[in-house]
Amino acid sequence: PIWQRNRQSNGDKLPIQTSANISGNFSISGAYALYPLVKKWSDGFMKLHPDVKIVVSEGGTGQGFDDLRSKNSQLAMISRPLTDTELEEGIWTVPVAKDGVAPIVNKKNPYLKKLLAQGLSPDKFLKVFTSEKPFTWGELLDTTLKEKVPVFIRKDESGAADIFAGFFNKESSDLRGTGVTGDVEMIKSIQNNPLSIGFCNFSYAFDVTTGDQVKDIQIIPTDLDYDKKIDRKETPFNNLEKAHRGLWLGIYPKNLCRELTIASIGKPTDQAIVEFLKYVLTEGQNDIKTTGLCELNEVYIGYSLDKLK
Repeated sequence: PIWQRNRQSNGDKLPIQTSANISGNFSISGAYALYPLVKKWSDGFMKLHPDVKIVVSEGGTGQGFDDLRSKNSQLAMISRPLTDTELEEGIWTVPVAKDGVAPIVNKKNPYLKKLLAQGLSPDKFLKVFTSEKPFTWGELLDTTLKEKVPVFIRKDESGAADIFAGFFNKESSDLRGTGVTGDVEMIKSIQNNPLSIGFCNFSYAFDVTTGDQVKDIQIIPTDLDYDKKIDRKETPFNNLEKAHRGLWLGIYPKNLCRELTIASIGKPTDQAIVEFLKYVLTEGQNDIKTTGLCELNEVYIGYSLDKLK
């Protein structure tokens, strides 16, 4: 394809695949995970096309779907797979980036050394995140520790919550804990409580400038083989670049990884919207790493561009 040949000849820089003389107005709402990136994309596109006005707002994946249905927005930022009902509604999506969901604790947790050595199995995650009664660190680490585990979950309709709950075969509505809105509030809640546990998107667990995990945040290793030991394949990523590589290589649990998509009701036909999505999949891919998300590979880009034809 011509976009692939151009990328190879120009290094990593992808060509702008948009037409001149575009005008129009449209709104985008939805996932917190995608908001910073889509805002950057919309600003870049409007600079290229001053006669286009794009309004972007965050509110969670569920809000994105609600706004599509009510026609308050023409595009939605989605951070989970579509349900059968949504497919039947004619929701159309195009992949634009990837991300992972990570269980997290405070780096000042007094039991961090033991936690990193043995990790938590999916069954332990199930128990602590769905229990009606408070769990203790002793119950999580198989000791006599009595300290309670403050659990933080998402109270908004969150794709991250859907993905995380699905990791242990539950729905986000099954999660129990103190509800917070968005990843920023989740990170602050964990930073403020050394004994707490929660989950967030990779893009919020790492500092995009340094690539290191953000202050006082530690990704919890998952004991996938239930042997109470963290081997090389189960070791958590402490660097964003390695985390992204792990998503593509299958080192990180597949069901904690997800496509981030932009959705509409039916395939978009409005010229401004179509050209914006082409921009996202070409020149816009150069912005992805600056927001901590994982860029698409060329196979994904080709697939996504084909969906626009």
